[in-house]
Amino acid sequence: MKEKKIILNSTVLYVIAFLLTTIIHEFGHAIIGLINGSKPILHHNYVEHLNSNNLLLLQKVSISLAGPLISLIQGLLIGALFIKTQKHSLYKLFLLWFSTLGLTNFFGYLMTGPIFQKGDIGKVFLLMNTPLILQIIIAFIGAALLFYMGYKLTIPFLEFSNNEKCISNAKSRENYAFKIIIIPWVIGATIVTILYLPVIAIVSIIYPLISGMIFIFPWKNAKRITNLKISKDNEIGKYSFGLYLILIILLVVFKLYLAPGIML
Repeated sequence: MKEKKIILNSTVLYVIAFLLTTIIHEFGHAIIGLINGSKPILHHNYVEHLNSNNLLLLQKVSISLAGPLISLIQGLLIGALFIKTQKHSLYKLFLLWFSTLGLTNFFGYLMTGPIFQKGDIGKVFLLMNTPLILQIIIAFIGAALLFYMGYKLTIPFLEFSNNEKCISNAKSRENYAFKIIIIPWVIGATIVTILYLPVIAIVSIIYPLISGMIFIFPWKNAKRITNLKISKDNEIGKYSFGLYLILIILLVVFKLYLAPGIML
């Protein structure tokens, strides 16, 4: 029963962190668009710019870059807060997911820039007429940073275990990582994909699932990790109705208010 609660809590935190990352990302586009006079309409997973045809080249570039850059800032700032937080509570697990998804968003855009020209970095490459070789170099840098981050996530997730049996051997560590990382990603990504409907751009609908494939690395890397410290906090293995209420409120805001669009 305790393991089911851990899966539930991690999944809820994943969805909350993903939706907030999406909102903040799109808000970045909208704010820079507002500053540049694009007449933005903020939606749940995209921004409509009514005056985009009258924008200068650098204005369009700044609007496209705003989303990925704010995701990078989110990842770094929340990551620093995660490191400073000692207690392995649900709050700290949220910080881990929130930081990770911000960085995943940024590195993922770098990696897929040459492929998806309708993505933020792809748009910048197209607008700036960036040479293909430079696009490929940036993509490789993004991929390298993403994979490195994936491996480094193993210990932070495993240290939420408050039972020695969960991390006593290679098999148990891999199983625990599967429960706290992989299941929340798969279930959470499915929920987010449904929330993203209707389809505006194909990249936005496949992003929730494929962006989490990086979590396979910390899962499989778990069996190699030794000398782990177990958590003394039992909160992650308990029901948190306050947490579930936050999710419900966020779902309502996401679908009923942001999806139709808010004119800024």
